[in-house]
Amino acid sequence: MGPGTLYGAIKRMLAASLIEESEERPDPDLDDARRRYYRLTGLGQAAVNAEAQRLEGLVQVARKRGLLRPIASQAL
Repeated sequence: MGPGTLYGAIKRMLAASLIEESEERPDPDLDDARRRYYRLTGLGQAAVNAEAQRLEGLVQVARKRGLLRPIASQAL
């Protein structure tokens, strides 16, 4: 993802109140004053949950149609 795409997405999410700028910052030794931090709003969390449910529904339909198989867990 290029910077224009990323910053465009951030701008749209801010305008839609899905995210907001966070005042929380990491240790000053690890931070850069120019860096911005964001967090999900309540609306943003609801949108994430709705999208996850939508995608789960698509996966279930694909599995029922035999288009996907369950992913086998693999020991690392």
